[in-house]
Amino acid sequence: MTVSFTKLNTVNDEKTITSAIQSLHKTGETLQLNIHRVLVAIAVRWAASGDMRPVTGHINMLLQKDKLGGIRKNAIRAWVETYMGLKLVEEGDNKGEFYVPADLKAGKHMNIKELTNNRWWEFKPEPEYQPIADPIKLLKQLTGKMEKDRQELGEESKVDPAMIEALKAMTTPEVLH
Repeated sequence: MTVSFTKLNTVNDEKTITSAIQSLHKTGETLQLNIHRVLVAIAVRWAASGDMRPVTGHINMLLQKDKLGGIRKNAIRAWVETYMGLKLVEEGDNKGEFYVPADLKAGKHMNIKELTNNRWWEFKPEPEYQPIADPIKLLKQLTGKMEKDRQELGEESKVDPAMIEALKAMTTPEVLH
Protein backbone atom coordinates (compact mmCIF):
# COMPACT_ATOMS: atom_id res chain seq x y z
CA MET A 1 0.00 0.00 0.00
CA THR A 2 1.39 3.40 -0.99
CA VAL A 3 0.94 6.08 1.66
CA SER A 4 0.60 9.77 0.90
CA PHE A 5 2.08 11.49 3.92
CA THR A 6 0.84 14.88 2.72
CA LYS A 7 -2.76 13.63 2.84
CA LEU A 8 -2.40 11.45 5.91
CA ASN A 9 -4.16 13.90 8.21
CA THR A 10 -7.34 13.45 6.14
CA VAL A 11 -7.33 9.68 6.57
CA ASN A 12 -9.30 8.09 9.34
CA ASP A 13 -8.60 4.39 9.08
CA GLU A 14 -6.39 1.98 10.93
CA LYS A 15 -4.86 0.32 7.86
CA THR A 16 -3.49 3.54 6.33
CA ILE A 17 -2.01 4.86 9.57
CA THR A 18 -0.46 1.47 10.34
CA SER A 19 0.99 1.37 6.80
CA ALA A 20 2.43 4.86 7.29
CA ILE A 21 4.15 3.80 10.51
CA GLN A 22 5.54 0.68 8.86
CA SER A 23 6.79 2.83 5.96
CA LEU A 24 8.58 5.12 8.41
CA HIS A 25 10.23 2.14 10.07
CA LYS A 26 11.47 0.85 6.73
CA THR A 27 12.72 4.29 5.68
CA GLY A 28 14.53 4.73 9.00
CA GLU A 29 16.21 1.34 8.72
CA THR A 30 17.30 2.11 5.16
CA LEU A 31 18.65 5.53 6.16
CA GLN A 32 20.64 4.07 9.07
CA LEU A 33 22.16 1.42 6.82
CA ASN A 34 22.95 3.93 4.07
CA ILE A 35 24.72 6.20 6.57
CA HIS A 36 26.73 3.21 7.71
CA ARG A 37 27.62 2.37 4.10
CA VAL A 38 28.87 5.94 3.59
CA LEU A 39 30.98 5.76 6.76
CA VAL A 40 32.49 2.44 5.66
CA ALA A 41 33.16 3.80 2.15
CA ILE A 42 35.04 6.77 3.63
CA ALA A 43 37.12 4.43 5.81
CA VAL A 44 37.85 1.97 2.96
CA ARG A 45 38.91 4.77 0.64
CA TRP A 46 41.19 6.24 3.30
CA ALA A 47 42.78 2.89 4.15
CA ALA A 48 43.30 2.01 0.48
CA SER A 49 44.68 5.36 -0.70
CA GLY A 50 46.38 6.64 2.44
CA ASP A 51 44.88 10.04 1.57
CA MET A 52 43.38 11.54 4.71
CA ARG A 53 42.52 14.92 3.14
CA PRO A 54 38.88 14.13 2.18
CA VAL A 55 38.11 12.10 5.32
CA THR A 56 37.26 14.89 7.74
CA GLY A 57 35.53 16.92 5.06
CA HIS A 58 33.18 14.04 4.33
CA ILE A 59 32.52 13.18 7.98
CA ASN A 60 31.95 16.83 8.91
CA MET A 61 29.65 17.26 5.90
CA LEU A 62 27.64 14.20 6.96
CA LEU A 63 27.23 15.63 10.46
CA GLN A 64 26.39 19.21 9.46
CA LYS A 65 24.28 20.89 12.08
CA ASP A 66 21.26 21.48 9.90
CA LYS A 67 21.30 18.15 8.04
CA LEU A 68 20.14 14.62 8.91
CA GLY A 69 17.41 15.76 11.27
CA GLY A 70 16.25 13.05 13.63
CA ILE A 71 19.43 10.99 13.28
CA ARG A 72 21.45 10.33 16.42
CA LYS A 73 24.58 12.23 15.44
CA ASN A 74 26.31 11.61 18.77
CA ALA A 75 26.15 7.87 18.08
CA ILE A 76 27.80 8.47 14.70
CA ARG A 77 30.44 10.66 16.35
CA ALA A 78 31.23 7.96 18.93
CA TRP A 79 31.53 5.36 16.15
CA VAL A 80 33.85 7.63 14.11
CA GLU A 81 36.06 8.28 17.13
CA THR A 82 36.25 4.60 18.03
CA TYR A 83 36.60 2.92 14.63
CA MET A 84 38.25 5.62 12.54
CA GLY A 85 40.28 7.29 15.29
CA LEU A 86 39.26 10.84 14.43
CA LYS A 87 39.24 13.47 17.17
CA LEU A 88 37.01 16.49 17.75
CA VAL A 89 38.41 20.01 17.69
CA GLU A 90 37.86 21.37 21.19
CA GLU A 91 38.17 25.12 20.65
CA GLY A 92 38.33 27.78 17.99
CA ASP A 93 36.40 28.28 14.77
CA ASN A 94 36.29 24.55 13.98
CA LYS A 95 35.14 23.48 17.44
CA GLY A 96 33.05 20.30 17.23
CA GLU A 97 34.42 19.23 13.84
CA PHE A 98 36.65 16.23 13.31
CA TYR A 99 40.35 16.17 12.49
CA VAL A 100 42.78 13.33 11.77
CA PRO A 101 45.50 12.98 14.44
CA ALA A 102 49.01 13.16 12.93
CA ASP A 103 49.88 9.54 13.78
CA LEU A 104 46.85 8.21 11.85
CA LYS A 105 47.22 10.12 8.57
CA ALA A 106 47.93 7.05 6.42
CA GLY A 107 44.71 5.32 7.49
CA LYS A 108 46.37 1.94 8.07
CA HIS A 109 45.21 1.74 11.70
CA MET A 110 41.61 0.82 10.88
CA ASN A 111 40.21 -2.68 11.03
CA ILE A 112 37.85 -2.49 8.05
CA LYS A 113 36.13 -5.79 8.79
CA GLU A 114 35.44 -4.74 12.39
CA LEU A 115 34.10 -1.30 11.52
CA THR A 116 31.97 -2.76 8.72
CA ASN A 117 30.40 -5.29 11.09
CA ASN A 118 29.78 -2.83 13.93
CA ARG A 119 27.01 -0.54 12.79
CA TRP A 120 26.94 2.91 14.33
CA TRP A 121 23.36 2.69 15.67
CA GLU A 122 24.07 -0.65 17.36
CA PHE A 123 27.49 0.44 18.62
CA LYS A 124 25.94 3.14 20.75
CA PRO A 125 22.26 2.34 21.33
CA GLU A 126 19.91 5.15 22.19
CA PRO A 127 19.68 5.53 25.98
CA GLU A 128 16.44 4.57 27.65
CA TYR A 129 14.21 7.38 28.84
CA GLN A 130 14.76 8.09 32.52
CA PRO A 131 11.78 9.63 34.32
CA ILE A 132 12.51 12.41 36.78
CA ALA A 133 12.75 10.69 40.13
CA ASP A 134 13.75 13.70 42.23
CA PRO A 135 12.76 17.09 40.79
CA ILE A 136 14.42 19.01 43.64
CA LYS A 137 17.74 17.27 43.01
CA LEU A 138 17.40 18.06 39.30
CA LEU A 139 16.73 21.74 40.03
CA LYS A 140 19.78 21.88 42.31
CA GLN A 141 21.95 20.28 39.61
CA LEU A 142 20.68 22.82 37.08
CA THR A 143 21.37 25.66 39.52
CA GLY A 144 24.91 24.37 40.03
CA LYS A 145 25.51 24.15 36.30
CA MET A 146 24.23 27.70 35.83
CA GLU A 147 26.43 28.98 38.65
CA LYS A 148 29.46 27.28 37.08
CA ASP A 149 28.62 28.84 33.71
CA ARG A 150 28.53 32.29 35.35
CA GLN A 151 31.83 31.63 37.14
CA GLU A 152 33.58 30.46 33.95
CA LEU A 153 32.15 33.01 31.51
CA GLY A 154 31.34 35.96 33.75
CA GLU A 155 29.27 38.58 31.95
CA GLU A 156 29.49 36.59 28.68
CA SER A 157 27.30 33.89 30.22
CA LYS A 158 23.78 33.65 28.85
CA VAL A 159 22.54 32.82 32.35
CA ASP A 160 20.88 35.71 34.12
CA PRO A 161 21.72 35.74 37.86
CA ALA A 162 18.00 36.30 38.54
CA MET A 163 17.31 32.87 37.00
CA ILE A 164 19.72 31.25 39.44
CA GLU A 165 18.06 32.98 42.37
CA ALA A 166 14.60 31.94 41.15
CA LEU A 167 15.70 28.30 40.93
CA LYS A 168 17.25 28.45 44.38
CA ALA A 169 14.01 29.91 45.75
CA MET A 170 12.10 26.92 44.35
CA THR A 171 14.22 24.53 46.42
CA THR A 172 14.08 26.27 49.78
CA PRO A 173 12.50 24.35 52.68
CA GLU A 174 9.66 26.87 52.89
CA VAL A 175 8.60 26.20 49.31
CA LEU A 176 8.83 22.44 49.71
CA HIS A 177 6.42 22.27 52.63
